[in-house]
Amino acid sequence: MSYRKIIGRISPLWLGIGISGSLLTILFVSETVQGRWDLIRTGGEFDVLAKVSSGVLRDLRIAVVQCLVMGYFPAAFLHVMRSGRRTVMVLQGALNCTREECETLAASLRLSTWGLVFLGLLALLLSLIMPYMVPPVPLSPWSPSTWGPEVLWHRILGPLSGIWGFWLGYAIIVVSVRMSRIASKLSQIDLLDLSALRPFTQQGFTNALLLIGSLSIWSLMMLETGFGQMLWMIGGTTLLGTAVAFLTPVHGVHKRIVLAKEKELSWVNAKISGLRELLQNSSVAGRGGEMADLAAYRGLVEAVPEWPFTSSTYMRIILYTFLPIVAWGVGLVAEEILGRILL
Repeated sequence: MSYRKIIGRISPLWLGIGISGSLLTILFVSETVQGRWDLIRTGGEFDVLAKVSSGVLRDLRIAVVQCLVMGYFPAAFLHVMRSGRRTVMVLQGALNCTREECETLAASLRLSTWGLVFLGLLALLLSLIMPYMVPPVPLSPWSPSTWGPEVLWHRILGPLSGIWGFWLGYAIIVVSVRMSRIASKLSQIDLLDLSALRPFTQQGFTNALLLIGSLSIWSLMMLETGFGQMLWMIGGTTLLGTAVAFLTPVHGVHKRIVLAKEKELSWVNAKISGLRELLQNSSVAGRGGEMADLAAYRGLVEAVPEWPFTSSTYMRIILYTFLPIVAWGVGLVAEEILGRILL
């Protein structure tokens, strides 16, 4: 079985659950073996150890979030690539291409190796700088002698999750731009029935949800001190990227709709102009109904939205933006419950 076929059989959902579940299991087992839970518990009993143990608990919670992110990013990366290719196949009728031609077009949704290498190195560089940006800053954040067991997880998973995060953003950009260009290959645009264009909008929804999903996991870090300012920056950047990722796949369709409307309005205006000249001739009668039909049709064309969105589209996007807030609230409740159980 080829490598591509093996990847094609992997479920993004189970890939993410498998990676995060395995990492969390290893983390909690190692904490138990090393007796770290005792240190966290005693922190609630002895004032002398309060600073140390609260730091341990903070580091453990950060490690848990990074385990979740480390499973999410590869799964989201695989999903966006697969959904892009699936969208092309769904558009086979609208593109008026054979299955073989659509498969070739879907295969063109691939990433540049050099792009992946460059972004991976950039993410690695930023990951090396990140420990200096989050207070309290350790004296030697990259000196292994200063690492506790939990910090070791940060130093390993931090750069890896950063690389996969950049790769996810790159995949979304490439698929979105390619989908926008594919719109130019649509055989025709039916202004009175835009349902054939829904796959483009659905791809935009997929992109937006994947980015909002990553922000929802990162929002759990707002429970920790020192991450507020950084997460506001990440949140603002992610929300801006979400808007771009949602609109880019349908941008090409938007241009096709605008051109189709201009063409149709030019035609109907020419018909109305010609009919008006005939109506001005008193010898011509019975054409008033035709004029009314043309005017009504022009109204229908003008009312066609230039973006293939409905009111439910905007409602879904608004609901997506509340996901990080919901995740943050769930994190607060979960922390309280686990705190009562473990401490």
